[in-house]
Amino acid sequence: MENKTEWINRWAGSYTFTSCSYWAPQYSKTLKRILGKGFDNVLFIHKRGTASFFVKNDEFKTFGEYLALKTLNNESEALELLKQLKENTDLIMSLMNELEGSILTPEQYSLFYPVFERHLAHHNFMKKTVDFLNPELLERLLPEFQDARIYSEAVYSRTEQFFRSLATSIAIKENYDKENITCLTQQELETYIETGTLPDESELRERFEASAILFENGKIKLFTGSEVTDLENRFFPVNADEIKGTVAFKGKVRGKCRIIHDPFKNYDFDEGDILITGMTRPEFTPFMKKAGAIVTDAGGLLCHAAITAREMKIPCIVGTEKATRIFKEGDIVEVDAENGVIRKI
Repeated sequence: MENKTEWINRWAGSYTFTSCSYWAPQYSKTLKRILGKGFDNVLFIHKRGTASFFVKNDEFKTFGEYLALKTLNNESEALELLKQLKENTDLIMSLMNELEGSILTPEQYSLFYPVFERHLAHHNFMKKTVDFLNPELLERLLPEFQDARIYSEAVYSRTEQFFRSLATSIAIKENYDKENITCLTQQELETYIETGTLPDESELRERFEASAILFENGKIKLFTGSEVTDLENRFFPVNADEIKGTVAFKGKVRGKCRIIHDPFKNYDFDEGDILITGMTRPEFTPFMKKAGAIVTDAGGLLCHAAITAREMKIPCIVGTEKATRIFKEGDIVEVDAENGVIRKI
């Protein structure tokens, strides 16, 4: 692996290790199959039920430019991909509603897996293309992309709920901690569905505390425990009182930092506090309504935080890469969403 400056944080939030293990090869193989191009290198860092996703900066730029050119050359194909995203949203939501609540049989899994697997490609086309379109094309097509974004918004919140529900059912049957079951790899989950066998629980517990998945040129590597800390220190050192990001809604405010990773947990959050998180989803809405400003590690102009901030008219800066690691709970910060700067004061 090369210098840390080549990696950028694209999303973060309350995602299971299991989900990350599915997505690692999908970002390469599935995107290439459906879109014609994917990533050769992706990295997931997972700690206690929350995860961050990183890609190589040059690969991300090449991928975005490829999607923008694909759209420029064939708008009808782009609109068809957005239509397929909506259709797959309907299908996967229906399947999860039907299958949730018990341990999947091999037959049920064979219905779920292909729908879940292809969703990532359509989702990535919708999310990443808009950041690279030329202004004229962006102005014309943004309503279509934003409509598809809103239509499919709930899918990955719902798949997380689905995988966690499945983990709970398996944990009850096998007398494991449900948090540990959320740290099965794709292969281990598929093996359990076929044979009923699980890895040792201590191995899963170590993954829950701290783990990383690196997909590198077709091969997957797993890291746990101190290996994850070493990886972070080497590739993502933090030492700054001021960082920058992309302005999603303008304004300038000061307030107290509230670092929130898991929106389902209870937090002290007062009116005017600064919400700092990896990436928001609909579950963050109660905090966002109170927030003086919103700051995220990951995201672009069509991320949930950006769209919601514009609707609520809350100053917002997204894509800072490292706000949750730079600032601490209770820090007083100034969010300058005129210039895209957050600084400790």
